[in-house]
Amino acid sequence: MDPNQKFSPYTAKPFEIPLSVTLARKAAQGSPVQMPPVTAPSLEGLSITVPAPEPISAQQIQERFQDLARAYATERMRLRTEPIAWGDEVLLNLVGYSNGRLIPFSVRNDMWTPLVPAPWLPGLYEQLVGHLPGETVLADILLSKDYPVEALRGQPARFAVQIQAAREVKFPDPSSPEFLKAFGRGDTLEAATRSVLKELEQETVQLLQLRAQEMVLAEVAARTQVDIPEALVDEEVRRRWGSSEGRAVTELKFTEQQQEESLQTWLSDEPTRAAARQRLRIALALGAICARDGLTLSPAKVQEVLQIEAKALGVPLDKAAASLREEPHQYARIDQAAWHLLAVEYVMSKAQVRFAGA
Repeated sequence: MDPNQKFSPYTAKPFEIPLSVTLARKAAQGSPVQMPPVTAPSLEGLSITVPAPEPISAQQIQERFQDLARAYATERMRLRTEPIAWGDEVLLNLVGYSNGRLIPFSVRNDMWTPLVPAPWLPGLYEQLVGHLPGETVLADILLSKDYPVEALRGQPARFAVQIQAAREVKFPDPSSPEFLKAFGRGDTLEAATRSVLKELEQETVQLLQLRAQEMVLAEVAARTQVDIPEALVDEEVRRRWGSSEGRAVTELKFTEQQQEESLQTWLSDEPTRAAARQRLRIALALGAICARDGLTLSPAKVQEVLQIEAKALGVPLDKAAASLREEPHQYARIDQAAWHLLAVEYVMSKAQVRFAGA
């Protein structure tokens, strides 16, 4: 693997931009924008070393093989009178509570998931086996010792799980000639497995590049002197909540009080606030760098982002461009993403990146 090969982070992980770089750039130029004052950090001596990745395990290869083989599996919807079996795929709405309070980030709606062990929620999906599509199950579990919300690790929790539908899935014999021909990754199971391993290795290279970008931006943030108002952090957390769990609780017809409770769990979660604060610091730093160094956004850069958008949506480029003309707010979003991409590429060009073990 060559971790120095060209790689666009935009294609690996879509940017979730917390703050318009355009606004941050105007703030750095002294425009009347309600942003904290910030001085562009120095990019001199910007150097990071990316740790070597963990070796790809046999389990990872098996799981990816299974994911790819899913496209060739047969499926049958379970009848309303037919019990759900382990290994089925189920369509769920679910919400979790612990100590009488809503668990942050636990609300999901219209989520298809296979009934396989869930490391963070041990025993949850096991309790759905034998129930019928259309039922609501109350499942009591202990959250895992490495649950993402640190304060809830190992705590008792109750999940309300509405089973909307279920389907039986049967995978083909991975060594059968018929499957291997359709799979298109070699004439033998060994060859197909090697192909999957190669794909994982290529993704590892991309993830290393993404990790390098994250480390460089973290260093830039550490060099940036700015006091970020908590009100701005609140707005960033609200924005994230509104585009994820907030949308889910609305679609699930939670009461206004329940929706507010969901929002407050996000607003009061310190790791969530710390992550939002870091995103804002990076955006402000990038905006100030753009202003200080006189970066200009070319039509080619906007076109590059638009092409990425069109590819992600699976629509022709001209159709994506037409939607921008019809919806000005979408153009503003593309413009914002283009500024962000421009700023990140500029900062990365100034950084010295080493890959341990490369």
